Amino acid sequence: MNELIYTPERIRGLHRKSVLIALSPKYISLESQEIWKGVYFSRTGWCVHASKDATAQWIGENFRKALLSSEYFNTPGRPLDKEDRIKMEEVSDKRRLDFCDEIMRTYGYKKREKIGDRCDVVYASWHDLVDDFVTLSASKRQPGGHSAWGPMDKKKYASTRVTVPLSASDEELGLAIRDALSRCEAPGRQKINSPALLQS
Repeated sequence: MNELIYTPERIRGLHRKSVLIALSPKYISLESQEIWKGVYFSRTGWCVHASKDATAQWIGENFRKALLSSEYFNTPGRPLDKEDRIKMEEVSDKRRLDFCDEIMRTYGYKKREKIGDRCDVVYASWHDLVDDFVTLSASKRQPGGHSAWGPMDKKKYASTRVTVPLSASDEELGLAIRDALSRCEAPGRQKINSPALLQS
């Protein structure tokens, strides 16, 4: 049986930082994440929201803060400490729910479950020990949630990924994020959240 060899190069390649970006008809949010053999709402990282028409400058500036404060806790080749993970999940879940409640109150939602309705979601990932490039991956929006893109979707629609260097200006980062959000196609090519990018 072949065992994985965790060379320094492989370890650097696995290390990453992550941010979840959501755009609804009412707000945009940027959530720093923690990686523990899975992705969790950050206990201490930068998590923020604003009106859906926030400027590209604001989006880029706050995205940078969220990404830089994301943390990677895996040690390749070693199992996670179960007690540490359980403690982390408790704090992470509480902060996530508090953040959701704040969004609910700020934008007039009556139920916490409704804040995710009709959202476009982009997942940002940066292999910070390797290079300067951030990958923005658009999810496929559909009634009731999001999903991965199927083979036929990938042929039908434009690329679902945008790559941007973190050394770009805040405004350039914000514009790249808006571009990625515009690629979250819904059935029937509904574009409820990014009308400014619909010019054909």
